[in-house]
Amino acid sequence: MRKGIGFAKVLVAALAFLVVIVACSPAPKQAAESESPSPSSSGSSGGSTLDLNGLDWSKTDDPGLKGEEITILVADPDGTAAKLMSKFTEDTGIKLNVIGTDYNSLYPRITTAALSNSSEIDLVEVDTIWAGQFLEGNIVEDLTDVVPADYLDNFTPSSLNSVMYNGRLSSMPYFSSTKHFYWNKKLLSEAGFDAPPKTWTEFREMSKALTKNGVYASGWSWKQAESLMCDFVGMVYAFGGYFFNKDGTLNVNSEGAVKALQYMVDILQTDKTVDPASLQWSENEVKEAFAAGKIAMMSNWEGMYPSLNDPSQSQVVDQTDVGLLPGEGDIVSVAVTGSEGIGIMKTSQHKQAALAFLKWMSSRAFQEPNLTERGMYPSIQEIYEDPEVIAADKTNTIEKIMEQFKYGENRPNGPAYVEWSDILTGEVFKALTLNKDPQTALDDAAKGIAEAIAQAQ
Repeated sequence: MRKGIGFAKVLVAALAFLVVIVACSPAPKQAAESESPSPSSSGSSGGSTLDLNGLDWSKTDDPGLKGEEITILVADPDGTAAKLMSKFTEDTGIKLNVIGTDYNSLYPRITTAALSNSSEIDLVEVDTIWAGQFLEGNIVEDLTDVVPADYLDNFTPSSLNSVMYNGRLSSMPYFSSTKHFYWNKKLLSEAGFDAPPKTWTEFREMSKALTKNGVYASGWSWKQAESLMCDFVGMVYAFGGYFFNKDGTLNVNSEGAVKALQYMVDILQTDKTVDPASLQWSENEVKEAFAAGKIAMMSNWEGMYPSLNDPSQSQVVDQTDVGLLPGEGDIVSVAVTGSEGIGIMKTSQHKQAALAFLKWMSSRAFQEPNLTERGMYPSIQEIYEDPEVIAADKTNTIEKIMEQFKYGENRPNGPAYVEWSDILTGEVFKALTLNKDPQTALDDAAKGIAEAIAQAQ
């Protein structure tokens, strides 16, 4: 998901996970359909798949499951997910208990349950950044040889890629998400621009003209938290950087990474076109500033509409639009992904019923109302292609949102992510606040991460 959590060093040390990092591909250089990851599943088209833990896809509709009781832990502070998920019991007769919490509480609750070998929770929400840790640490079931390969073809490439780790399926795609580019058409027009920037070079030049009369060109979620990591990752790939060497080892101070961080420092500290409050903002504060007309452009997640066009919540009604985040050079666009999945806990005593939930959750019965009632973008492709759904989209943004999914890049995934993300964002923040130059900050991050990884092994 999107918001950051502080790592629990005690948990990392106790779990003692192997540091196996998956290599990521560079950002796409042209608008081409992304290929879905190919899990090393033996699941054939439409066939039954049975793994060694007794999970049998062909028996997910078994009436014998009726009356079983399972529990799911998800981020659901407002209870809307629980309301939609209650229909699972109506449809299947399997009782579902929903434990709703805030996102920041998910990771510690999941890892605590795993460490205590508790079987109270059967299903958990899995952020893309936890996939490697949860698989390597035997916290969730490996679904690679459980879910048929042709069933995986139903998902959007970005949502499926986000739940994969080293070719293995950590969970079932729950929703699709990347960051997107939003701009105020009125402010751009008044500054003499009839279109948003396509490159970060154009963005910088336009920003100088847009920053005036108490309005900044942009605002960012650059507080020292996971939100900063999200923006940094997108920038790194946009500037031709990477996070892994060809041998799969982590590299946080590549030439492109240094260029990206220098760019961020320049627009904030040299050009002064970024609202300085960005250093205290998460994504929600960025949205509020944009809705108030205090910034002209922002990078943010889905779900900005319809509130941006609601007069009771926004001062920029019908003045904004959404599209692709800028690229640079021959890179068209890059957006960090925020897609997540739902996984089955290794300690669950009701795994077959839990698998039945995953099948139901990834069907239209849940995915469509999850969009129309909660604003969560579907993980299955067919909904985006439904003329009725598109016609019902009063915001006219579905197709624009879908286009950005082609250019999604995951944050570096691996068992030690939660710890070294904190180290990296700490050093990036020091560069943004002029306490270190970008090269030194990233070199120090690389050193600190290497030490943390060595200590965790």
